[in-house]
Amino acid sequence: MSPELFERERFSIKPEAGRTEPRLWIRRLALWNEGEKPFRDIPFKKGLNIVWSPDPRSRDAAIGHGGGKSTLCRFIRYCLGEDSFAADLQRRRIADKFPNGWVGAEIFLEGRLWSVVRPLGFRKKDVVAEGVTLEEALNAPAKGIEAFRETITATVLGDSAALMPPAIGQAHAWEAALAWVTRDQDCRFADYLEWRDPKTDSHSPVRQLSAGELLVIVRALIGAITKEEITTQNLLEQKNRELTSRTQNAVRLKWQIEETRDAVFNKLNIVSAGAPGSPIEIQMFSSAAAENLARESRVSFTLVGQDLSSVREQRDEELAAFHRVSSELREIESVLPIRERLLAQLLGENQDLGNQLVTAVNPICTICEVPIDVVLAEGCRISKATCDLEKVRARIAAVMADIQFEQDSIRKLRSDIGLLARRQNEHSERLEKLDAAVKSLDRAEGDRSQSVRDARNLVYDVERYGVMVSSLEGHERATEPLTQEIELLKQKASEHRAAAADTIRHLSLLFADVLRELIPGEIGGDVKLDGKGLSLNVRFHGNERSTAAIDSLKVVAFDLAVLAMSIEGQTRTPGFLLHDSPREADLGLSIYHQLFEFARTLEGYGSEPLFQYILTTTTEPPQSFMNDEWLRLKILGAPASERLLLSDL
Repeated sequence: MSPELFERERFSIKPEAGRTEPRLWIRRLALWNEGEKPFRDIPFKKGLNIVWSPDPRSRDAAIGHGGGKSTLCRFIRYCLGEDSFAADLQRRRIADKFPNGWVGAEIFLEGRLWSVVRPLGFRKKDVVAEGVTLEEALNAPAKGIEAFRETITATVLGDSAALMPPAIGQAHAWEAALAWVTRDQDCRFADYLEWRDPKTDSHSPVRQLSAGELLVIVRALIGAITKEEITTQNLLEQKNRELTSRTQNAVRLKWQIEETRDAVFNKLNIVSAGAPGSPIEIQMFSSAAAENLARESRVSFTLVGQDLSSVREQRDEELAAFHRVSSELREIESVLPIRERLLAQLLGENQDLGNQLVTAVNPICTICEVPIDVVLAEGCRISKATCDLEKVRARIAAVMADIQFEQDSIRKLRSDIGLLARRQNEHSERLEKLDAAVKSLDRAEGDRSQSVRDARNLVYDVERYGVMVSSLEGHERATEPLTQEIELLKQKASEHRAAAADTIRHLSLLFADVLRELIPGEIGGDVKLDGKGLSLNVRFHGNERSTAAIDSLKVVAFDLAVLAMSIEGQTRTPGFLLHDSPREADLGLSIYHQLFEFARTLEGYGSEPLFQYILTTTTEPPQSFMNDEWLRLKILGAPASERLLLSDL
């Protein structure tokens, strides 16, 4: 049923009962150097807040671009929990200019005051304190920015944080919501799901998300998705990937089956077989390939098989004999030096004994210097030692026997070494010839048995053909129930979306109402949710239109419609919205003026404004808004003293 059937004559919403202020709003933002008073102290209020940096085309205007309005927006994001406030180069310049600088904001969160103080330089720590002003925060018990994010997540986002995509999770749920309600000017309001431009270096976790993941964030925050739908959608995506994979594999297998079948036909020279891929055909291929292999194998074996086998056997025997002789030779060569050293020792000992024997025949006694015959007759009166000549002669005889034995052993070892060396050379020569013969016969067999290898490959091709046919049949069998399962999941997902229909219908009505507030006349629009996503549609005089200007209008109207829902208490958004220069995103001047009027209209719902809308612009606001009630800050691009930071960077 068309949403136009429910259109209201004038914009009207029902504010959330019992609420007297937005869930989150900023009372003040200040910039200062440590130990000094703020050089910028910007007050904000509930409702509409305008920051104007006049465009050169405006009267009495200096350069509007470069005044610092976008930097102010990023400071606001920074104080609300984003990790950075500028591109890396810009941040370094600010840090160099203000090494001891701070930016701070007084933020009301569900009626409780929080002061957030964050450094402009690189070596300071964040300071977050509850229930104190900025001046008091630096001396109060403080928490880090992470604790502040967690508090916002629990207080503002509530259960919706658990519905975030896995890439975001509850830990980064607030940063994702913050990205939406403070979208980059660089995104040019081109699409309602474009929140952060990569070149801003915002470090926001949403920058690498897909459109589907961003849509989940939006639906979670407006209460149009459940955990069950997310589970169903994740399972549906998994099954779709599986089906895509199976389909791609089936296409690849069909091509491979056709190529293999044609090759087998040509090689086997079969005129006719069963149906392609049938068991009869596969059996026929297998039998023909096996017969071909047997035939080629018999021919090859007759030609070279026996000769090669015999030569290999001789080569292996010769190699074993060579190793045996080499082992014996190494063992004998290791014993010979030992024998030679022992013989040298025996010869030395024999020389000493011979000298003793020569001097032992009637010489002067070496002990008492008395002739030996006198000593023998009368005894030695000086020494009690005696010289046993028989024992010396016996020792000389024993040593001579050992010398003879060692000399015989050495001659035997040297003889064995010579014999083994000759045998080793003989084995080596025969082994070299047999190795050459084996290599020659191997080459001959390779040359003569190519047909055998071809026959074996053909058997393998036939086996592979059967496996591929079986695999294809498996894919086809699995595809049908998988397709049925996907259809059931699609139906289930559709039912889940239908459960969110009331929320989407209400959003659609508000979207159409906002469009009519911005462009009075024959304009209509709606928001639709289907399996492809959330679509925003605008119609002029009943005809759907889409241009760059209309796309920007859609984004602004969508954000304001969701802001209106937050006033009604029907979303988990914070009731806070920041638009950086929507006029520069191709909004017409008349639409731009109506934007201010509509924001003023929203302030009338509730005893106090239940939202905060910060709007920066280079275009001069309507005259009725050029006063302190609405215009919170005016900055210029030149001179430097009129810029946000009061200086050149």
